This record gives sequence, structure tokens and C-alpha cells, in this order.
Amino acid sequence: MHAHGEQHGTAPDTVREVVAAVLTHGGRIGLFRRSARVSGDTGRWHCITGHLPAGADPHRHALIEIAEETGMEGAGGPLLTGRAVLELEGGDGVHWRVHAFHFSCAHDTVRLNWEHDACCWLAPDDLGGLATVSWLERVLAAVLPAPVGQGP
Repeated sequence: MHAHGEQHGTAPDTVREVVAAVLTHGGRIGLFRRSARVSGDTGRWHCITGHLPAGADPHRHALIEIAEETGMEGAGGPLLTGRAVLELEGGDGVHWRVHAFHFSCAHDTVRLNWEHDACCWLAPDDLGGLATVSWLERVLAAVLPAPVGQGP
């Protein structure tokens, strides 16, 4: 996916809807490295993601993806603190509608499933050295609060 504004004239069958959940704990962002068992962006760091089934509630589905990919759920689970909808264009012409969420977590203990082979929690300023997916910066900017002293 590449950052792109609203597209006009995109055929409905080329629009794919996904959820993207950014997790934070103690001012650090949780990033997850895509395993060799997933298609696309193997070895790159990203937030929790998943395809949104037709008719599914995006917020509820983001919680499902978080539970599946991190084991975080229930009473100690993540608390929603921000949301946005992004329109991004993939290099293959596919239009992605990304339902992005920010969740604050009570802890940073995760139990990874097969989709990831590593997890790290980093301060926003420390993300520059990681090989991330191309669209991560747009998602982070959309759902995370601006640093003190910076406008929207």
C-alpha cells in the first residue's frame, strides 16, 4: 500500500478493506515482524492488521485481530484511544480502505501467533532504524496524538 488521497472512479471490486491496530504501552509502540509464513512484506515491521470481512464492525474486528495475533483480550485488554479511516493505493492499483485504531495497553506481554516471528516496543523516535511496511507511517500519523508542541 502506498499513501494516497481519496480516489475517484475506482472500481468497487478493487477496494479492499482492512483493519490496522496500533498498540501502545507506556509511551512505546508495539511493532510486529511479519513471519515467513505470511504473503507479502515478510520480515518487515508493522502494527496488527487483518482483512475486514464484509459487513463486520471494524472496531470489533480490530479487537479480534489483536486477540489472535497477540493474545491480549478480556478485562486487561487494550483500550481504544483513537481512530481514523485512510484511503491508500497499492502499487498494483488496488485501493485499500484502512480502518485504523490506536489502543492503549495495560501491559506489553504478548503471545505471538504464526503471522509474526518477533515483537518490540519502541519509543516513536526509535522507529527510524526498522524496516517497516511502506504504509505504517501514515497509519501512525493518523491515530497517534501529536507530540507536545506540534500541531495536527
